[in-house]
Amino acid sequence: MPIPETIGDFSVKGLLGKGAMGEVYEGVDQKLGRRVAIKILGRKHRESEEFKQRFLREGRALAAMNHPNVVQIYVIGEFEGRPYMAMEFLDGEDIGIALKKRGPLHPGDAAEAIRQAAIGLIETQRVGVVHRDVKPSNLVVSSSMLKVTDFGLAKALQEDLSITATGVFVGTPDYLAPEQALGKEVDARADVYALGCSLYHMCSGHPPFRKSGQDDHYTAVVRRHLKAERPELKLEIRNFDEQLSDVCRRMMSRRPDVRPTLEELSEILKDVSQRLGGQIPPRHQPVNLRGDDESLADGKSTSPDVDDTSNQGPRIATMVAIAIGVAIGIGIGLVYVLLNG
Repeated sequence: MPIPETIGDFSVKGLLGKGAMGEVYEGVDQKLGRRVAIKILGRKHRESEEFKQRFLREGRALAAMNHPNVVQIYVIGEFEGRPYMAMEFLDGEDIGIALKKRGPLHPGDAAEAIRQAAIGLIETQRVGVVHRDVKPSNLVVSSSMLKVTDFGLAKALQEDLSITATGVFVGTPDYLAPEQALGKEVDARADVYALGCSLYHMCSGHPPFRKSGQDDHYTAVVRRHLKAERPELKLEIRNFDEQLSDVCRRMMSRRPDVRPTLEELSEILKDVSQRLGGQIPPRHQPVNLRGDDESLADGKSTSPDVDDTSNQGPRIATMVAIAIGVAIGIGIGLVYVLLNG
């Protein structure tokens, strides 16, 4: 289909990208001469009331916010029966693309990126919105500022939940909070979990529960979020900052009540970022991975893992079995000594 010359009061300069929901164009406000990004619902969804409502929900969520760490929306309108929104044009690169092109981030810069994202999400929490799809590709670096974008899955905490059926989860599996994967109601703590997974990805170069292999399908990744031992940056990367590793692991706790709040996270990462010389735009650097033998020699985390109690039963049973075995061995030895003494 040809690119439209105008959408509402905006002249269209070119196509920036396409997605499942629609297209994004570069445009110029004809009245103010301001450069904008125009997001419009795809033609194939024009007759879908559900998709229209989801699209408009994103617009309303963004319009309720005004913060330097959140992309700003200017206008919501309709063009050829399709809703559109004109928003702040971000002349930068999202972190997902940056990771693919240049690899992991400097740990201090990753901390600073997540800190700024947390500050932006505090604003979304203030207006009663959960993002529900936080990931590196929705964090855009613009000048010396990071902005949270793409609120297509955002949900108001007090909103009617009929658009997403009960028991059906939405989101990207690599950053999906366990409670979200189970189709439960979520709050800002789900966004904290996603930030933790994003932080792990930024520092290591790969999502925390993504393995290279044929079992890397959607359900396998989700299953690891629900059941697998959480990986730790300090056990994967040599000389990794212990405090940053520990806060990342806490953010990825399967128990929402164990995770730091967005406010706590912004304060913790402020100290880490300052100590490690964090900056935006972020720098990239190769990681010095530990070998398998080295990781095993280091053992498991020394930090509290208060939510991983599912394996305590088998561990205790094993310890009891060992103790019984030792006791039986000692008893047999004593009988032998007494009979032959």
